[in-house]
Amino acid sequence: MRPAQAIASVAFLIGLLCPVMTGTALARLQQAPASRIVIDLPDGYKAARLFTGFVNETAGVSLVILEMPSVAYEQLASGLTPAALAAKGISKATAGKLDRPEPYLFMRGEQASAQGPVAKFLVAFKNKHVTALITANVRKASLDDGQVDVADVEKILASAAIARAASPAREVYRLDYLGPFQPASRILGTTRAYTLDGKFEPVKRGSRRALLLVSPSLDLRTVNDPDTQAEALFLGLPGMKDFRILDRQRITIAAMPAIEIVGTASDADGGNVSLYQVLVLPPQGGYYRLVGQVPSDDAAKLMPELKKIAHSFHTVE
Repeated sequence: MRPAQAIASVAFLIGLLCPVMTGTALARLQQAPASRIVIDLPDGYKAARLFTGFVNETAGVSLVILEMPSVAYEQLASGLTPAALAAKGISKATAGKLDRPEPYLFMRGEQASAQGPVAKFLVAFKNKHVTALITANVRKASLDDGQVDVADVEKILASAAIARAASPAREVYRLDYLGPFQPASRILGTTRAYTLDGKFEPVKRGSRRALLLVSPSLDLRTVNDPDTQAEALFLGLPGMKDFRILDRQRITIAAMPAIEIVGTASDADGGNVSLYQVLVLPPQGGYYRLVGQVPSDDAAKLMPELKKIAHSFHTVE
């Protein structure tokens, strides 16, 4: 999983939260934690704990924010088409217009979930420094019964803007040991990348290198079959093929049950990589996922380090 592929994966494999608003609520400007994005929001919204964005748990809407460098806008635009969204499980996608300054791209669609269909509203925009993608996830039932109005959702997305500076991050986990790895970048605010040089992008574009990603699930739903879920996540790592699971076991991390998978795969260029994944299952629901990849030539040295890092994981209340 290369960094660029990790960003694309986060952008379009965003989970389905459910919260929204009423047309009579008073709006107020809010800035998401660990983000430069400000949005005019009605009462009832609060900052999400497990991702960068906002939720309205009463109405059933989530606003998931992703920030990237400005140069990513054109690449992101190629993914905001009906065909590209359909490949990601978003059906009935159509382009729309918002009352906001150009340039921007706006798409509506629908996606299935275990809780029923979810309406998706995606807007991408940029300035000279930042590209932003905001995804509004709305329970279809809330739209059908009139609890949520499409015009209100689109008004919220039209109000989104980029501030000069990011707000402070909210930490939801900590690693007491990092070994040779260094913090490199944040994705969705609570997902963190770690590399050997502390830089998200490799010095030489396309080079194969060690990478660790740590991220929480986007909500606290109970994982009913964690073994199956862990394997599906492992085998679904983007940019990889020819997966082989070498070891899988139940372990305990910070007094929480976890599933550890060790394996190998080939990347897009046919190079061999070693993979390490741990799915930690906190008692309140949801999961935390640690995914590491290292070039096979470095596996003997770095795979034990990834295991030490995983075993130093703790949640932060």
